[in-house]
Amino acid sequence: MINLSFDQAVAYYILFFIIIFAGSLVFAFCLKDKQWYPKEFTFWQCSICGFVYSCMFDNNITVCPQCGSFNKRVVLETSEETKKNFK
Repeated sequence: MINLSFDQAVAYYILFFIIIFAGSLVFAFCLKDKQWYPKEFTFWQCSICGFVYSCMFDNNITVCPQCGSFNKRVVLETSEETKKNFK
């Protein structure tokens, strides 16, 4: 059995959380400049139901959220106001 006094247990407990906190700060600092989402959404139009939707993934084929069919990428003209609504 491991012999620990109360003072040692508290010190290890505090040290453990300081290490976790410091590690999360380093992780956040290293990743703060990385962008986890695309700069612009890609707009898709379903070839079956005509539903227009946005997808943030850079795929050539997506699934329509309304009818479930597979769609190829199409280029849709979008206004600045439409882009604002999707952000």
